[in-house]
Amino acid sequence: MSTKKFALLVVTLVFSTTTVLAGCTSSNPPAAKPGDTAAPQAGTGTMITDKPLTVTGWTDFIPAPGSTGVSSYSDQILWKEIAKKTNISVKWETTAAPAADEFKQQLGLIMASGKIPDIIGHIDPLLADQYGRQGALQPLEDLIKKNAPNLQKILDSTPAVKGQITSPDGHIYFFPRLLLDPRTQAFAGYMIRGDWLQKVGMKAPETTDELYQVLKAFKEKDPNGNGKADEIPFTDNPNPIIWAFGVGSRGPNSTDDFFVEDSKIKYGPTDPRYKDALQYLNKLYSEGLLDPEYEKMKGDVRDGRIMNEQSGFIYGSNAGYLTKYNKMLQGAGKTPGFNALAAPKGPTGERNILGRHNEIDPGRGVSISSTTKNAVELTKLMDYFYSKEGATLLYFGTEGDTYTMKDGVPTYTDKVANDPKLDILGYLNTYVGYVSGWPSAQIPEHYLATLSDEGKKGNALAVQYAGKKKVPALHFTQEELNEVQTLQRDINTYIDENMNAFIRGKKPFSEYDAFQAGLKKIGSDKLAELYGKAYARFIAALK
Repeated sequence: MSTKKFALLVVTLVFSTTTVLAGCTSSNPPAAKPGDTAAPQAGTGTMITDKPLTVTGWTDFIPAPGSTGVSSYSDQILWKEIAKKTNISVKWETTAAPAADEFKQQLGLIMASGKIPDIIGHIDPLLADQYGRQGALQPLEDLIKKNAPNLQKILDSTPAVKGQITSPDGHIYFFPRLLLDPRTQAFAGYMIRGDWLQKVGMKAPETTDELYQVLKAFKEKDPNGNGKADEIPFTDNPNPIIWAFGVGSRGPNSTDDFFVEDSKIKYGPTDPRYKDALQYLNKLYSEGLLDPEYEKMKGDVRDGRIMNEQSGFIYGSNAGYLTKYNKMLQGAGKTPGFNALAAPKGPTGERNILGRHNEIDPGRGVSISSTTKNAVELTKLMDYFYSKEGATLLYFGTEGDTYTMKDGVPTYTDKVANDPKLDILGYLNTYVGYVSGWPSAQIPEHYLATLSDEGKKGNALAVQYAGKKKVPALHFTQEELNEVQTLQRDINTYIDENMNAFIRGKKPFSEYDAFQAGLKKIGSDKLAELYGKAYARFIAALK
């Protein structure tokens, strides 16, 4: 395709992507066993080229606040070591970590210019699909078969990965960041104040009915001990509770309302169980158990609820909420603080967490341009990250400096684990290499090192009770994608307005049938049909 024709195609491209790949999720086909991060490659760490090779790359980058001496990826341990080990150096051009839409716009301008860098970093699968189908990005499947034994072994052993990186045209256009170990897929869950449970004389709830009783006790029995009825037991986004009723719903890191059941993809808001979930949340809200500001809660408001001893139940990240809030509470002399809680059983006895990762991280892949003269070398370079040596370099850095081996497990040194200004992730992302940004299979010990002891318990519970209803990352043709985006924009707005009206009691449930009729009128059946086609292609790609 000529540069002029391609530029015209890019100028007309709508730089928005559907939410199907915007969250980190987990699909149903079996993943690799725990610990199977990557297969060692014969010759790993040897030179890929006889002569030094310099290629160009473009992506986003911003050092952590408080860091010094790092202005680009070229300053990091990872890329310095890559040059030594492979004889390939990358001349990075970066942008300052813009918002997603701005990133797409900047990438669009680069694509339209016709001067495409050899490597495009941090690209999501939908953008890779779009530019790949237009001829700007290199189809990779044959290159992978011939030059990427580590990645090819993963594709052969874990069909779910191949299914989630294959474009509707049958090609692969990006090297994915992989989360093959269940411990790296499950990152969020429920948490409850253990000291409040002690004060009200109750055990941790196992079911949604028991959760209601505990929240009611939190509201009525003054667990914060200030003599005031100021408790707002359940704060932040309540949508994860909908998952307990066995259906899909948008919520933290679950960016559409679909779910998988009986080997079929289904739509949450049109399932009868969705009404049951909204009625449950309406009961919580009407009795003052659910935060009245839940819809658009800001971080400072949520933090205030916790530190002012108002809220005792929340859903969120084990590395973020659970670890963060316990540190804050312990600093204020509040113990035991939050305890990790298993996902509560809903009326059908299911436990579900749909806000978790897929086998692929949908926002962090790498593509190579169709105009590069070094496709083979770049494929081998990307495959190095899937080797044991390459993954260890990415996630831990250099032995003796940023990690040591203890009982066969890489362990961060004090300079990483106890930096006075940066947490572990901040240190790694700035000085070692952007650990969430490159093709690789994440090493579980890296993720677990970012968690507190209670966070590790939360992670284990999330792995145990995650359920199997999360939709895999799906791909659409350009025509389908345009239609999905248009439908979802109107349908999601309609659902949100009605869902919150039912929860808040502004709309009686006698009007629920009218809500369902309105969903059909604006195209919920057509949206489900489009998702069904994409899911069928995913299943076909597994075979």
